[in-house]
Amino acid sequence: MNKNERLLLWTLAAISLALRALAFFRYRFDADEQHHLHVAWGWTAGMVQYRDYFDNHAPLFHLLTAPILAMLGERPDVLLWMRIPMLFVFAIVIACTYILGRELYDQRNGLWAAVVVSLFPPFFLKSLEFRTDNLWTALWMLTLVAFVRGKRAILVGLLLGAALAVSLKTTLLIATLLITIAIVRCAPLKNIWRALVGFVIVPGALLFFFVNAGAWHALVYCTIIFNKNLAVAQTHTWILRALFVVLLAALVWAARKFREALPFWPYFFAIAIAVFTITLTSFWMLISPRDFLPIMPLLAIFAAAGVTRLRHPLAVFASIAIASIGALWYYADRFENNTDWHVTMMDQALRLTRPGEFVMDLKGETIYRPRPFYFAFERITREQMMRGLIRDTVPEDVIRTRTHVAQADGPMWPPRARAFLSENFVNLGRLRASGQWLEDDSGTFTIAVPGEYVVLNEHGEAQGVLDGLPYRGARALAAGAHRFERAVRGESVCVVWAEAYRRGHSPFHLRDLEF
Repeated sequence: MNKNERLLLWTLAAISLALRALAFFRYRFDADEQHHLHVAWGWTAGMVQYRDYFDNHAPLFHLLTAPILAMLGERPDVLLWMRIPMLFVFAIVIACTYILGRELYDQRNGLWAAVVVSLFPPFFLKSLEFRTDNLWTALWMLTLVAFVRGKRAILVGLLLGAALAVSLKTTLLIATLLITIAIVRCAPLKNIWRALVGFVIVPGALLFFFVNAGAWHALVYCTIIFNKNLAVAQTHTWILRALFVVLLAALVWAARKFREALPFWPYFFAIAIAVFTITLTSFWMLISPRDFLPIMPLLAIFAAAGVTRLRHPLAVFASIAIASIGALWYYADRFENNTDWHVTMMDQALRLTRPGEFVMDLKGETIYRPRPFYFAFERITREQMMRGLIRDTVPEDVIRTRTHVAQADGPMWPPRARAFLSENFVNLGRLRASGQWLEDDSGTFTIAVPGEYVVLNEHGEAQGVLDGLPYRGARALAAGAHRFERAVRGESVCVVWAEAYRRGHSPFHLRDLEF
């Protein structure tokens, strides 16, 4: 590597780090990040995942991050803090990319592969987020390093088992390894039984815990049956299964034909990339860029190997970097600050509610509060609701748990829940509280969630007669119809949960629209 190449390499590495620092504070929070953090919070609150609250992912990521969350306490900017551990996970993936690039080719390739993958937009943005996929990718990359370096079989199995305890998509990676070994006709791992022993340690310990916690059936339902039910909504799965056989046969033919074109490990991983892609697209129902995170570093290694063999590699690497930075600028919304929306909502949630009070949100966006409805409203849930596999019991659950706070309205709510919340909750800014506007001079209104309520106008508490008695302040109201006779005819009046008003919120003066 000459002086100009080193200068370009380290310049791009510095740009990558600078952009990551910028995006860390400004790139929007994904709904999955909020959900994962809510799941981690459940452990800190003494609950058991699956049994006491919903999640359809494997549990290890949430168990490992729960102590960090517990140390931070309740704070509106918690997601920024919880992105810090993802930086360490990112560093592991980059280091493993370098090591594998060096093992497959040389040090030059390893360095360029690490820089290329760090700037690749899907990897760059997803690796920022607080999500299981990042720890999953790191464990997979550590597994590959141990695999290639011929480390103890039990270590390889242990890492792969830990990856399975983070994400069930590891089953696709295991299938990839087994199919690739079969195609290559080699046994690169000695003492396979020791690998199996290592593999069962982490999943076995977790299964033992969940069985003893009475959560076995809930775990099976959430992680297997619930996810599998998505196939009910798919009509083309048989096409993908058939395509898998055809594509795999074509891959086997190509692998035999071009066996001598590459050294062993590049040949092995080239086939592994193809097998994983075919397997993922054929058997996984919901596919997104994050599902390809485990092969992005391998693709970067092959890309770097190809470019370094060109006549003018620096121009190509510079072009790749410019294209990647341009794409990042676009997909990260020009690096505008889009984290403040969630921080603002969290700030209101922590002032409007107290620990232990229920909040009806979509996927656990308020993080520190229990949800009255079991399922998270993600695509899989909504698909199953449309087909009658899951009932929308939000109204009943909100009333049963005396939930007085809900997330703002939006299209993600299922129809029945949306109609109930829109009718029986009033807007306070980023969140809603139980109550109703008095739309006409009749003064009639309905309470859905029993509790203590106040009657407000734009100046504070209104004057009038509530259910035949002079209104003197907050009053316990049962579910059902009520009537408020205004002292000032035509005055705009709203009935709202009393605690919301005591805690500084009113539907007449919306708060937290900006932070």
